[in-house]
Amino acid sequence: MTINASSPSTGITSCMLDADTIARIALACAGVSGDPTIAVAIETFGGAAPLVAAVHDGRDAAAALSPLARHRVRAFASASRVAAVLNSMAQHHMSALSPLFLEWPTQLHALRGAAPLVLFTRGDVATLTSPAIALTGTAAPTTFGIHLALELGTGLAARSWGIAAGSGSGIDQLALKAARAICGRTITVAAASLDAHDCDTRFGGVWVSELPPTALVTVRSQRRGKHLLAAIAVKTILVEACLSSGAMRTAEAAHAMSRPVGAALGPAGSPTSAGCRDLAARHGLAAVASIVDADRLR
Repeated sequence: MTINASSPSTGITSCMLDADTIARIALACAGVSGDPTIAVAIETFGGAAPLVAAVHDGRDAAAALSPLARHRVRAFASASRVAAVLNSMAQHHMSALSPLFLEWPTQLHALRGAAPLVLFTRGDVATLTSPAIALTGTAAPTTFGIHLALELGTGLAARSWGIAAGSGSGIDQLALKAARAICGRTITVAAASLDAHDCDTRFGGVWVSELPPTALVTVRSQRRGKHLLAAIAVKTILVEACLSSGAMRTAEAAHAMSRPVGAALGPAGSPTSAGCRDLAARHGLAAVASIVDADRLR
């Protein structure tokens, strides 16, 4: 697979088109980013580029890849797909960030072999290296949740915390809008590719996705997005969530990484508080009812 790193049609600088980054984009196109066997194989072959070449040439016997992963790399990690991604990145002013870049958020090491191979970003990537708190919750908040999300978003941003949240509606969007209202730093983690979003990157904001542009959102990418949000933040606060809420995955993932997790318990008996109360009871989470509680969460 060959890509001309200096091709003017892409609009991407040559420093972003080194062989390893191109190969990681190819693997993301194949849908194997975050596959632990791929991470091990990259180490075995001494880089992503040698691995992709070996799989395409049938010289990958040393890689303990599953038949599905091997098939996906051969079928979808192609030059044409990478070229389409790079052209879309240029059109939407995106960048590709790999673990070899200085701006790579080292907190993602908590995901170990399941860490993303590459991140697609739009905005100020330097924001990814600053401490952020994930505020997440239900897509249909009550008055209690709305007020608390706005209070935490503005109050924590005023205390120089970055605010990280998903790209969905509800608590996540309220927290991001509150932080932007006072020019705070924000990190928006999207399960879909960034070309599907109107990315607001004002005031040092950055959007992040593991899914390359032109790719379709999948159940896997939605689940991966929850784990990415948990890993990118130094602590997570769950503001209203029913038992089936996807935000529960973020809180569970953060707890599994031994990151501080807090929950806004909300009114007893409220369906939108059931998830928070369930997690608090099972994991002994700290109750968060104010900015001070969130700031002191350890």
